[in-house]
Amino acid sequence: MEDDGRKQCVKAYFDGLAAKDMSRVPWAESATLRTPLNPAGGESCLIQGRKAILDFYNNVLPAIRSVTLLRSYIGDGGWVAGQAEMRFANGKTRYALDAFRIEDGEIVEQQNHYDPRSTGG
Repeated sequence: MEDDGRKQCVKAYFDGLAAKDMSRVPWAESATLRTPLNPAGGESCLIQGRKAILDFYNNVLPAIRSVTLLRSYIGDGGWVAGQAEMRFANGKTRYALDAFRIEDGEIVEQQNHYDPRSTGG
């Protein structure tokens, strides 16, 4: 897949957060997500499968006020990263740098990197 296509997958993710509609994010059916906010054990546990990832995001979307993708970076082995500014309903603003492994136009692996304390009251 070309670099522009990988960047489009990253943009679709951050656009989905901003619109509070994650259904448009191109996760593969067997995708995995590693995130500090995983209620099953934080980033040491994976959220597995598109449906489980969508369920996770549906629970956290109310805390997000706005998201702006600042830039994306192309890496090796299908990896791309996106840096974003995130504003939360509690008035806090934080920055995230999320990594995505993309195959055949779908996100197959995602790792969220941010300070999870920023999302609380």
